[in-house]
Amino acid sequence: MKRKHTQQLIGWLFILIMGGCVDPYRPPEITAPATYLVVDGFLDIAPGAVTTFKLSRSQNLTDAKAPTMETKATVTIESSRNLKYSLKEVTSGVYSYTSVPSQTGETFRLRIKTSRGVEYLSDMVAFKNSPVIDQVNWKVENDGVRIYADAHDPTGNTRYYRWEYEETWEFTSAFYSSYEVKNKQIVQRQQDIFTCWNSAKSKNILINSSAKLNQDVISQMPITYVPGYSTKIGVRYSILVKQYALTQDAYLYWEQLSKTTENIGSLFDPQPTQVTGNIQNLTNPAEPALGYFSAGTVTSKRMFIRRMELPYWVTKTGYDGCVKDTLTPKELIDNKYPGQIPITDLPDGTYETGQEVCVDCRLQGTNVKPSFWNQ
Repeated sequence: MKRKHTQQLIGWLFILIMGGCVDPYRPPEITAPATYLVVDGFLDIAPGAVTTFKLSRSQNLTDAKAPTMETKATVTIESSRNLKYSLKEVTSGVYSYTSVPSQTGETFRLRIKTSRGVEYLSDMVAFKNSPVIDQVNWKVENDGVRIYADAHDPTGNTRYYRWEYEETWEFTSAFYSSYEVKNKQIVQRQQDIFTCWNSAKSKNILINSSAKLNQDVISQMPITYVPGYSTKIGVRYSILVKQYALTQDAYLYWEQLSKTTENIGSLFDPQPTQVTGNIQNLTNPAEPALGYFSAGTVTSKRMFIRRMELPYWVTKTGYDGCVKDTLTPKELIDNKYPGQIPITDLPDGTYETGQEVCVDCRLQGTNVKPSFWNQ
């Protein structure tokens, strides 16, 4: 052979550390041995919409493992019309229900009973419908791309807004493979493993308010920033922005949560406090539950960016160390050098090859094209 060779927002309350010589301030929630129920979700009352709630357990700031999901719970949405909707556990700790109907003036609350018999109940909340997103656009800023959203409510009834987003991007591996080894033969590859897609959901809290403005208008709300070197914009990039309308109480909750989780602690920063939502522990009122139950409709808008629309930036692909090798058919068939994938055939009967990590893009994503990608 010739050598040519990331709820996650689950730590809502847990990320504030004092700098310099000052000892870190650690709220009780950080070091407490008990774990608290974390409720993450939203009641979507749009016809046919799927309502989903994720239940998990809080954990110590220094705990690197994935949070423990709250499984086998009984999760029910109750309405002021004395109607009840039981959510089904679709995956571990994730509960859903399709199409919760609503009427003008109706209110809702969330009831949870864990498998250990601990019961939680939210306040009754009115639903708020989100106005449409006027536009999602982008600008080149500081050798990268900043994404913005605009919205307004001509009725003036929204005032308090929250956003989430999901990014999807196309990328390619280092080498295109035309061949594969199957059943002790080198054959033409039938499945493309050169072009793939990946996705990521927002983690930061994105809120804004027009309460102090004459008009209910949100202009150029910063959603996210993509550095120019990122593989996200190496080929084609898409972002789906989702918008929620909040009550004032819900907005104040998210605002305090944002301050607690996203500020870098210093002597001049506000000290972290327990962020109280609208979900209470009925079994043990002294034990907090983390989360806020809201209801309404969600609006969304998708935007695409092609690489050709951007300045020339050098992309950090992660494939910089990839080099090709050369193997004989026998070496490939016998798997003499594990992990080598045939790329193309050479005139002398040998094959150019590459390491699997450099050839198979599925190791970094999926080769199934998203249904919306041809838009």
